[in-house]
Order: sequence, then C-alpha cells, then structure tokens
Amino acid sequence: MKRLVSVVLTVFLVVTAGQALCAEKVTIGHLTVVPSLPTYVAMEKGFFAQEGLEVELVPFQSGTDIVDALIAGRIDADCMGAITGLWFAAQTVPDRFKIFLVYAADSKVDNTMVVVVKKDSPLKDLKGLKGKKVGTFPGATSVSLARAIIKKQTDPKEVIFTEIPPSNLIPALAAGQIDAYFSPEPFGMIAVSQGIGRYLMKSPCTLLGLKRGIAGGGFAFSTKFVQERPEVAKKVKAAIEKGADFIKTNEQEARGYLVKYAQLPPPVAAQIPFEKWIKIKDLDKKGPQAYFDLLYKDGAYQKKVDTTKLYYE
Repeated sequence: MKRLVSVVLTVFLVVTAGQALCAEKVTIGHLTVVPSLPTYVAMEKGFFAQEGLEVELVPFQSGTDIVDALIAGRIDADCMGAITGLWFAAQTVPDRFKIFLVYAADSKVDNTMVVVVKKDSPLKDLKGLKGKKVGTFPGATSVSLARAIIKKQTDPKEVIFTEIPPSNLIPALAAGQIDAYFSPEPFGMIAVSQGIGRYLMKSPCTLLGLKRGIAGGGFAFSTKFVQERPEVAKKVKAAIEKGADFIKTNEQEARGYLVKYAQLPPPVAAQIPFEKWIKIKDLDKKGPQAYFDLLYKDGAYQKKVDTTKLYYE
C-alpha cells in the first residue's frame, strides 16, 4: 500500500512539474486602479492558469510608463492603462500595439468622473471655477478633458489648471493649494469619507454629450507579442475576458480584490461605481473615435488618429 501511494505521489509530482514547465510565461503590466479588475480576477480565480499561462503581474503608477514599457517590449501586455495614453503612442508608433478590451461608459451617462471641492468651499457649480486653481491627473488629455467640460459653463482660459499625481490630489485640496479637482473615483469618495471634500459635480462628462460614451481604459498587447506568440495572446485575452464576465455575475466577490491589488479601503471597494468592460466584438468603435476627436480638437493630440484601426480582433 505504501508503495502504491508513493508511486501515485511520484506520478502527481511529475505531472505537476511537467505542467509548470509547459506553462507559457507572460509579463503583464497594469495600473493599480479599478479598471484593472478583470486582470486581478483572472489571477485570483486561476483563469490564467486554466489557459496554461504563468503570469507575472508588474504594477505601474504612471500611464506614460506602462505604455512606454509596452512599446519597448518590456511587457507583453498592458492590462490595464489609460486608452488616451495608447492614442498618444499611436501618433508616432501606430503599429506597435493592439487593444483587445475597453473599459468605457457605453452611453453619455458618466458614472466615475467627479469634480471635488473642499467641504466648506463656497463654490456651487462649474461657473465658480473662473479664476480658480483646478487640479487634474498629469497629462495633456486629463487637462483637455477638464477644459472641455468647464467650457460648457465658463471660459476655461480663465481657469488655472495644475497637473497633480493622483495620490497628491486630496492633500493638495486640504492644504488649499487647489480649489477643486477633476478625477475618476475613488478620489471623490475618499475625500468625502475623510471629511476633507464634497462633490461639486458628479458625472461631469455627461455635459460633453458624447452619446456613444467615453472610453477610459484599454487592455492592449504589443504587436510583437501578437505576431510572435499568437496562440498565447489568444489565451491571455480569453483569461481576461473570463475575468470581465466573472465581475458581471459575482460583482461583490470581485470587488474584494480591489482591496488587495488597488489598496482601496473595503467600504470604498464595496461601493465604487463601475463603467463596463467591453469586448471588441461588442464595441461601438465610433464611440472612442468621437472622444478622441473631441480631445484632438482641443489640442491634446497633434496628429489625427483613426482609433478604429487599433483593435485586436
């Protein structure tokens, strides 16, 4: 009997070792933010392993850095970064990546962007931002988005925009260095929970009238990875899409992974609003293009890009 158990154990170890040796190694970069959730679910629920993948997750704090790493081939996939950053890269290196999943609102209703002011601020609406200091995430597209929104109610030329790293937005507001800031959640929820801020406006992007929605995030492969390892790319895509599908049916469990990976306080992770993770086959490609065109018109981009050609299908 002992000999039989020993033989079975040996066979199990050999098979397990063989599977480990056969696993395809993939390096995936991600921003530690809510839209990256399908990646975290795929890791925690074993969807990568089910596809025969051995995944190394590499966190990034900057959208610019993650896109640079993707273009340079230091990571195989960007799961997830700002789609606006990918559009920047497309101006100069249009054939270096392919987007396979999009995080977006699919209507003009914006669920995640907010405008925050100090709790005791006298400001009542966006018109009051005239002559005020307004914080945004770093990057020309963040400033252009805020400017385009403010333009619906007052002259953005009379607003002083300040680019601030996300982690410094709330401290800057508390210290009086800025009068307001534009950001996606959870930076509004956290400011409110800390007793520092209040909402001046929720869903400000709705003012833009982009009926097909606003694309916030993109999951993308490097073109080199797709060309050299096409079957592995399909497996990564399948695992991430399983993660997105899991969120739809098991949302509360999935939200728990935001505590571990995005380091959100549990109450915030449980309540933070989501947009949708949209598969390319279901994407209205004219929606992201309309958003790009708006930012291009405002001067955020120097070269017109046909964003409908940037997808992995």
